[in-house]
Parts: sequence; C-alpha cells; structure tokens
Amino acid sequence: MYCPSCENLTKEDAKYCGRCGLSLSHASEKFTHITADFAWIWRRSWGGFVSGFIGWILVFIISRMVSANIGSVMNNIFTGMVCGVFLGTVGGIIEESAYKALCGGLLGTLGGALGGLLNIPFVQIMPDQSMAILATWAVGGAFIGATSGIIERSNKKVIAGVLFGLAGGAIGGYFGSVFYGSIMMEFHPLGWAATRMIEGLSGGLVGALLWFSIGIIEKLYIFKRREDPEISEKICVKCGKHNDLHFWYCGSCGSVLQTSAPRQKLVKTPYRGMERIINALHFLSWLFGVTGVITTPVVFFIFLNHNFFLACISAIFTVLFSYLMIVGFRFVSDMFSVLVKLSNKA
Repeated sequence: MYCPSCENLTKEDAKYCGRCGLSLSHASEKFTHITADFAWIWRRSWGGFVSGFIGWILVFIISRMVSANIGSVMNNIFTGMVCGVFLGTVGGIIEESAYKALCGGLLGTLGGALGGLLNIPFVQIMPDQSMAILATWAVGGAFIGATSGIIERSNKKVIAGVLFGLAGGAIGGYFGSVFYGSIMMEFHPLGWAATRMIEGLSGGLVGALLWFSIGIIEKLYIFKRREDPEISEKICVKCGKHNDLHFWYCGSCGSVLQTSAPRQKLVKTPYRGMERIINALHFLSWLFGVTGVITTPVVFFIFLNHNFFLACISAIFTVLFSYLMIVGFRFVSDMFSVLVKLSNKA
C-alpha cells in the first residue's frame, strides 16, 4: 500500500511507514481515500478549466467573425453549442474514452444550444446580465451533468448528475460573468493578447466550477463502487462473467460492475508525479483533437463566403495543425512513459 503521508510504497501487512513512521491504521487508510477522492475531483475541475479556457477564446474569436452574417439569435445558439461541446467532452477526455466524449459532446451541444436560445428571454427578464448568464449555463450544465448517469444506465444517477450539473453551471456562469465584467471595467485591457487571456480565464472559471460540482457527485454517488480489498477479479452480478480489476463495466453484457479494487492493486508504478504529467499530456492531446473537429468546419464556412479554394486550404491547414499538436503531445507523453518504465525496471 501507499503511505497517505509521504506516498512511500510499503508492504501490505506493514503497521508503520518505513519512511516517515506514520501509523498505518484504519484512520490513515480513510485519509488516503479522502485525498484520492479530492485528487480525482480536482482533475475534473482542472480539465474543465483548460477546456473552458481554450473554448472561450475560440468562441469569442469566431463569434466576432460570424455574428454579422447569422444574426444575434443564431449567434447565441452557435456560441452556446461550441462552449457546450468543449465542456461536455471533459469527462471523456480525462478517461480517454471516445464513447463518453461523444456522449458528453452531444449533450453539451444540445444544452449549450438551448441555453443560448433561452439567454435572449433571460436577458429581458433579468436586468442583471450576470444572472442571465447564470441561468444560461445552469441549462447547459444540467445536460452535461447527465452524461455519466446515462452511461451508468441509472435514472437516479441521471437526475443526480443533472442537479449537480445545473448547480455547477449556475455557479460557474455567475462567477465567470462577474470576473469578466469586473476585469474589463477595472483594467480596460486594450491589447489583443490581454483581452483573449481575460476571455479564456472567464471561460476556464466556468468550466472549473462546473466540473468541480459534477466531479463531486460522480465520485461520491454516480461512480461509487463497493471496495473489496480481497478482490482479484470482478464478477458481473448479471451475467456471471469474470472481468479484469480495472474494468468498470462488464465486457460481456455492459452492466455496471459493483465492486472496486483498492488503489494499491491498480497503481502500476510508484512514480505518481510523472504519471500525472503523462495524463495531463494525454488530456491536451485529446483536447486539441476536439478543437480540430470543431474549428475545421467553422474555418471552412467562414472563408467560403470569400473564396472556395481559400476555404479548402484553410480547413486543411487547420486539420494539419491540430494533428501536429496531437502528435506532439503524444510524443512527449510517450517519452515520459518510457522513463517511467525504465525507472520501474531499475
């Protein structure tokens, strides 16, 4: 097991950590679970921040380019859809699941479009713009929060995800709006880079708070499993098939596997810091893939109004740049992975 104080790898039957001397009691084991849960939720929040940061910068840039051609209503729907895609795919990207990223992206698109459409009456009803944005992102967050419950095939978990997504979207939308308005009024940034940075930080704040809220309900309820320290394989209660320890769903019938293995049985190496860097690089690789999928058709249609040939070339360059970023982050993560394997063998 790992010491909750210094993360030193100790023997299963050890009563004290040989490195720092901590008593490895039931209380220290419980502390380990708490810190692991918080780290899991924090990764969700960090992923939401990065996705929101990049998504909001792109949305502001694209919105200014196309708003004159599509009108205010369609512009609201379009920007909501793009933001929703970026925030909806966070869970799938972190888990490196194309299936969950697709489900979250579709729900984020629907929630963002509906929120953007409802933003118009919200603005008319609510004189405070920040409250209108709060209501707008409460709608989008509710759709995004439903993703994990749908994958778990549980109506109760869908409702729980919707409620926490709604709350997280409302809180994130409010604080993101207040942050953006306060910074713009207080400092009046004039430079392009400074303005984009403020836009990105406001979107990152929305994403971080949304996914912090969703992460809480996912970890404490939606993805909650009964831990069995003696488990060596997972047996599906529905079909009786045997599954590997790292499986969350039965490989035969797709049912939820109700038991989980303790952390020390799943950790592959003691190099936790390097593994976190590898996971972060994987996340950025996936995120640039999502960015490329979203921006390529947008770039094509923007330039299509001017020149068909230019639109094709711009779309190709967008695809090439996105692919280059994906390969680049994967290359660096593979280098770190090799170092982990070499260190583990040593």
